[in-house]
Amino acid sequence: MVSILILRWYTMLFWIDCLISTITTVWFAVSWFVYTDHNLPESADNPGKMAEHDIVFKLESRVSIAVLIVLRLIHFYFAYVVTRYYKAITQISYSRLVASDNIDLEDTSFSNKDASTSESAFKPAQD
Repeated sequence: MVSILILRWYTMLFWIDCLISTITTVWFAVSWFVYTDHNLPESADNPGKMAEHDIVFKLESRVSIAVLIVLRLIHFYFAYVVTRYYKAITQISYSRLVASDNIDLEDTSFSNKDASTSESAFKPAQD
């Protein structure tokens, strides 16, 4: 059985990792898409190439942002799954079945007389 303390630490570290990776993803995404100059020096004199480059960059930016969001949502989903598993494990209470001492698990009172009458009752069906 998984130790509850190890599972608790794993759950907390998973959430910490999830939050730190989300913060760093947002930080790097903003610095890449907002503050980095993506203009091509060779297309600076050609406005048609520059417009085409801007359109392609905006499309690629939207696709990569969508991929980053989906990956973060998957990370949060698994953090939620780990948390639910931890909560389920900590809430389980095992009940013990009480067995009385006078229950005989092997019936040794089976006599030959009972065997002859019960054999006909348990015969398999014949085709």
